[in-house]
Amino acid sequence: MTKTNYNHLHRASGTMISGSPDGYLTVKDIRDAIAELPDDAEVIFGTCGHGEPLQFGRFKMRGQNLLQIEFN
Repeated sequence: MTKTNYNHLHRASGTMISGSPDGYLTVKDIRDAIAELPDDAEVIFGTCGHGEPLQFGRFKMRGQNLLQIEFN
């Protein structure tokens, strides 16, 4: 049985999917990457140094134009 590689099915709605060379991520980057996804699509994060999946903690505003995403 072959496993579906969903990266091959992703249809990019914007120009940037992989992140910028300077390492910054903007709201536009996120909106572009998820524009075609349904509202109930699950979001998962990579793993930490111990190999455990990162778990979302909360959003916290750190300034007028700065959103911090915390993980547990």
